[in-house]
Amino acid sequence: MINIVVSVILLLVVIGLTAGFIIYGLKNGASGIKIMLYGIGIILLGGIIAVDPDSYLGGFEYLIVLVGLLISLLGLKKKD
Repeated sequence: MINIVVSVILLLVVIGLTAGFIIYGLKNGASGIKIMLYGIGIILLGGIIAVDPDSYLGGFEYLIVLVGLLISLLGLKKKD
């Protein structure tokens, strides 16, 4: 039970940091390439967690991959 609570808290922190980075990047004119690279990094992190046989987050690892994909699409959409 404690592992699930810690995993959920960690996931919320990661999502909060991701949202903060995206908002900060879009306001200050970060290039679309940087946002796409950040999204690709999140996809890789979620993929590593999903493949690891010792970690079980109850499907949250796939949400991490989905968030990374959405961030990459936001970076692709941004005009530089």
